[in-house]
Amino acid sequence: MSCSLCEKINNTRNGYSPHLINEFKNSFLYLGEHQYYAGYCVLVSKSHYREMTDMPPAIRGEFFHEMMIAHEAIEKAFKPKKMNMCSLGNVVDHIHWHFFPRYADDQNFKNPPWLQMHLFDNAKPGPQEIEEIILKIKKQIS
Repeated sequence: MSCSLCEKINNTRNGYSPHLINEFKNSFLYLGEHQYYAGYCVLVSKSHYREMTDMPPAIRGEFFHEMMIAHEAIEKAFKPKKMNMCSLGNVVDHIHWHFFPRYADDQNFKNPPWLQMHLFDNAKPGPQEIEEIILKIKKQIS
């Protein structure tokens, strides 16, 4: 069975990853392919685990620390009112976390981000915008 996130990790390791923001010990932080929510990112485990409980405890702790670094960097870069984080895995069962910055002027603020999925394709950034957003977040990672 093929895993799209394992393929993405292989591409990153082979030097192709236009959305890569940062490489951590156990994960890669990528800019989301859409920016319907400005600053949307995805943190992907370098190893294929189906559930967080499948990770060895030491790796799980390090991965959680990487999640918090990513969260803080996105928060500092975009200053959202709230950050929605989720890991579902129903479509791709490879551990990954979505970071959805949510803003005070979001007319659907109280709704889960997934209810706006039909609009995501209309918010794909161009190459220049991708570079600018990546740099904005990278500057916040310490």
